Amino acid sequence: MKRIYASLPLLALCAGTAGAGFFPKGAFSDDARGLTSAQFLKVPPSARFAALSGGGLSLYGIDSFFLNPAGVFGAGRRDLLVSYEALLEGSYRSSMALSFPARGGIASAGFIYNSYSPGLDAVDAAGGAGGQIAAYDAALAVGWARRLTWADFGFTLKYIRSRLADASGGTAALDAGLIFRESRGSRTEVGLAARNFGPPLKLGSESAPLPFELAAGLKWKYAPDFNVLAEGRLPCDHSPYLAFAGELFLPYSGRSGLYLRSGLNFKNYDDHGVMGAFAGGVGLRSGDLTFDYAFSPYGELGSAHRVTAGYAWGGRSRAEAGSASPERPLPPAPLLAVAPFSAGPGVSETQAAVMRNLVESELMRTKAFRIAEREKLDFILEEKRIAYAGLTDAQAAAEIGKAAGAGLAVFGALSRDKKGFLATVRISDVYSGEVLRSASAVAAEDYLLREAARRLAAELAR
Repeated sequence: MKRIYASLPLLALCAGTAGAGFFPKGAFSDDARGLTSAQFLKVPPSARFAALSGGGLSLYGIDSFFLNPAGVFGAGRRDLLVSYEALLEGSYRSSMALSFPARGGIASAGFIYNSYSPGLDAVDAAGGAGGQIAAYDAALAVGWARRLTWADFGFTLKYIRSRLADASGGTAALDAGLIFRESRGSRTEVGLAARNFGPPLKLGSESAPLPFELAAGLKWKYAPDFNVLAEGRLPCDHSPYLAFAGELFLPYSGRSGLYLRSGLNFKNYDDHGVMGAFAGGVGLRSGDLTFDYAFSPYGELGSAHRVTAGYAWGGRSRAEAGSASPERPLPPAPLLAVAPFSAGPGVSETQAAVMRNLVESELMRTKAFRIAEREKLDFILEEKRIAYAGLTDAQAAAEIGKAAGAGLAVFGALSRDKKGFLATVRISDVYSGEVLRSASAVAAEDYLLREAARRLAAELAR
């Protein structure tokens, strides 16, 4: 709880500035709708987050630069993201973000440009057509993220510029966020963010507050490749609302695969009805290249299409496939020994042996490991069977790994209940005994065990 209390000064700051023009009249309720400026900042320019209905506060990646800057730390290398969005009524938005390692953390920079094309229609004093009005919004930002003992922290400073006809103006804003990390192996992470905090934007003789927002989100790792998101938002120009989303990764190799995403946003439901509440999209990953697409309906207003492309270089990220972990990175192509799997309730020794074979085969396909020769390993097991009696699975796996000349060992278990098979695996350093990675997968029937093994191998290979 002490960690949560650290965010309370931010709430006090918000209360202290409510009367200083930073927030609209009737802030944090529907009474303030339509009273803020720079609306283009409210929706992050990322196809990934658009497909999740705006969710993703506790996810990692370069696109977090526009939502929760703490998530940029998960990139951990040089990342480039370019986005294009075909919005409503012929307008469009483009953006770019870049992150790179710097001393003590991750530095980042980016911009957003929102164009109202072909322009707004002007009307003269007599009510006739007066040509078109030039209008655009833009934001230029720099950021920084780093890892603390108990959380990842990041902030972004933005310069905002808007133009409408002959009037133009600028202001500055701050985004800040935290992603709380639990101990190794935790299935949940919590993200907190404050976005668009700054003085009002003035256009000509008129000024309006920025669309400030407080947000909190929970990520639950339902399965190694399936994240469930639940988030609450407190915008200064709308009543509080909830959003729920899910992101599923279907790997076809260690670092490549297909993403399926969908979300439900109750703010959109209030504004646009049932047809505007849902969003969805897909993503493709091939090594260091990513391509994301999102479809966002807005009821009777039409639909928005978003496309994002990304490229990363300079080694593995700290958070492959959108989830960061403080786990110790694995050495390149280490030699790995796969120990026999334990047979839990409802499972025979034969079924546990089959699962071991499947996991070993899928680990080999990832090309992230060199697998110890099975013939040699089985011979060692037979000779040392009595010696291992009474050892825990982890201790036995370590002894097996040492005997095979491997630096890493995988051990696991298979059990079954009414819901199906549950497979759990762990990979450990045979000399220190430290568990480096752990993963679990569920298979409803035995013919789905290979798919479960593929998911487990992909998780360990990351």
